[in-house]
Amino acid sequence: MSTPTSAEIFTPLDDPDPATPGDPFTRLRYSYGQLLGAEDFSTEQRYFLLRSRLHNAALHGFGTVWGLKVGSTENETALTLTCDSGLAIDPLGREVYVPQRVCLDITGLAATRFWADLAAPPPAPGAEEGADSPRRRVYVVLRYQACLTEPIPAIAAPCSGQDAGLAASRVLDGYRLCLEATAPDLTGLPVRDITTRPNPPADARARLLEHILDPDTPPPARLWSGADDAPLLLAVLDLEPVGEPAERVKLVGSIDNSVRALLPAVQAVADLALGIHLEAAGAAARFQAGALRSRAGEGADAARSFIDFSTTRPVMAASLALGSLRVLRFDEANKQWQPVAIASQTLTATGISLIVDEVLPAGAPLQVLLLGSGPEAILDTDGQPLAGAMGEVVPAGTGRDASLFTLHPTTA
Repeated sequence: MSTPTSAEIFTPLDDPDPATPGDPFTRLRYSYGQLLGAEDFSTEQRYFLLRSRLHNAALHGFGTVWGLKVGSTENETALTLTCDSGLAIDPLGREVYVPQRVCLDITGLAATRFWADLAAPPPAPGAEEGADSPRRRVYVVLRYQACLTEPIPAIAAPCSGQDAGLAASRVLDGYRLCLEATAPDLTGLPVRDITTRPNPPADARARLLEHILDPDTPPPARLWSGADDAPLLLAVLDLEPVGEPAERVKLVGSIDNSVRALLPAVQAVADLALGIHLEAAGAAARFQAGALRSRAGEGADAARSFIDFSTTRPVMAASLALGSLRVLRFDEANKQWQPVAIASQTLTATGISLIVDEVLPAGAPLQVLLLGSGPEAILDTDGQPLAGAMGEVVPAGTGRDASLFTLHPTTA
């Protein structure tokens, strides 16, 4: 039996990307009695994988979706870099998932050959640091990596090696997190950026039309041609050796996570642009309270005061308990809010009407407190709790108390 070479021993069970090269525009067509082989099933998977990547890259872009914050823990003897779990999409539309926090001890980095590849950071404005500076800049880079796992017995060609009878039965969409001496180069990747076009038209629609009709990026075929290197820059940090010869490295300043590309959800962009969380099309309005009014009674009701307020949705009568709402008036003499007893409460087409057996002082501040939380929360007819006063941004299904204020009128 022949002795395996070192190349055979140390060849990793990896493939740059088993989904490529492929064709995202050709899929299998089945017929009764059709004989299917491994390549047919691979074609089926490639179609859906590459279509998903085309969608990600062309319609969303690339960058950090969530997480992946790069940090550090340092003491007098050690320096460890950390990267939190998270999700990103690379320039080829591939999801890169880091399932758990990653730690890397870089205490002895200055004693490795990698240190010689590092360049000094550019000098700060007005500073004289340069090539002679002991400081070195490092880039934290994330890449997609597919790994072949779970080998199983397979048919091997005659006279094959002893491992030829095994074939990987799974493909794991993994990642590779590296420290690199230079920032990633995205040249040749289908990266689209409307902000870098020279002399853009003033009209927003014209700019968008030009961006779509005259793309300045490589053709999208790169997405499925087998190109495997699409790095994502996560962070930049500067290091300095300690001791002579260097015994360890220390972090200079803070780790810069702002250099990374970001890929926020469409909803998040809408929230930032408009300042409110957009409701889905056709969604019911939030159940909220507003438009508090009060008036003095007349005639037989001269010893009473009337208070009413609107709600955006009809109130469930059964939810109005004794403690569901309170009325308070401000006592100017004692400088404090005083409770006012409620004689009756009635549901109206637009909200709730209250009667109090008290003549409220003209011009006195009036407050109505409505519960949207706790066991006595006010509910709408769909069973949703009151979500504060009108205009508040409250997550769907969440209750919040509301305080409404007005001045009791000087005349009826």
